[in-house]
Amino acid sequence: MAAVSPARVKVTQIQQVCIVCNDLQKTIESYWNILGIGPWAVFDFGQPEVPDLKYYGKPAWGKYRGAVAQVGPLELEIFETIEGASVYQDWINEHGEGLHHLKFLVEDLDIERVEREMAAMGFITIMSGHFGPELEGQFAYFDTRVPLKAIWETSNRTGGTPPGATFYPEDPKAKSPAKVKVTGIKQVGICVKDVVRTAENYWNILGIGPWEIRDWGTHALYDRTYHGRPAWGKERLAHAYIGDLELELVQPVEGDSVYQDWIDEHGEGIHHLKFLCDDIDETSRLLIEQGFPSLQSGHFGDPKEKAGGFNYIDIPPLHCIWEPVHKPKALPIEPVARVPAG
Repeated sequence: MAAVSPARVKVTQIQQVCIVCNDLQKTIESYWNILGIGPWAVFDFGQPEVPDLKYYGKPAWGKYRGAVAQVGPLELEIFETIEGASVYQDWINEHGEGLHHLKFLVEDLDIERVEREMAAMGFITIMSGHFGPELEGQFAYFDTRVPLKAIWETSNRTGGTPPGATFYPEDPKAKSPAKVKVTGIKQVGICVKDVVRTAENYWNILGIGPWEIRDWGTHALYDRTYHGRPAWGKERLAHAYIGDLELELVQPVEGDSVYQDWIDEHGEGIHHLKFLCDDIDETSRLLIEQGFPSLQSGHFGDPKEKAGGFNYIDIPPLHCIWEPVHKPKALPIEPVARVPAG
């Protein structure tokens, strides 16, 4: 019998991941030209679109520009603050441009109920309001960075083009010049210090799980590089699926790694986005030739299959680490634990 999460708020879908930046137009142009992501629906946000905007529970004023593009199962959102207070600019001031939050849906889309339940658990609403025709679009951001290592947003907007949006590129028949084209975001990776504890928190707070936990590292690879050089390291990974999207938690254990680098520089938090490719070496080459360095890479699985490889690529114009992955027929490592246990 499958375990049932005790969570009062249960995620039915991760709908969106958001990146905050200082120049929205330049960023969406870079996504279109480097990874072929688009077209983008560009919209104004804040006042007057959100007349009841609240920031840490108090009435607030602000103007922002947003853009959204659908990338497989996940909507990618970009936000730029124009004026006023915002959770977006707060992040940039503290961490710089980059991955900011994840957005979830619940079955009843009752945002007021979710706010009450989250508040009862001690998670404050850091920004909220309504937008769109007749203000049917309700949203709320929660500060869940301590237990979940990420800001989470919920909304009763389930997708589609935001009201009043314009498009980039304007020509609906435009074709991206990108040499590497991403058609789906398959994973969101989060760096943590304790995989088991964080997985338990996701299960108990948002009902996300079950989780499979594996020991990973050089022992599971037939090569591993760190900044282009042979390297040794160990990690512990946890994976859970919400629909077609995989949520990954990564705990560095020993050795050099992009995960420990991230925690040392930024603290625990959202680290990378993954997409699938048919040839990891060729995809990596195309991105590296454009001046985007490999941070960490490796191959796994059966070498005879010529499948099973990953590469973390730093792409500064996109304000994100992207991980192309060529999946083998099966993962070479079995789980060492599960959350919930049993």
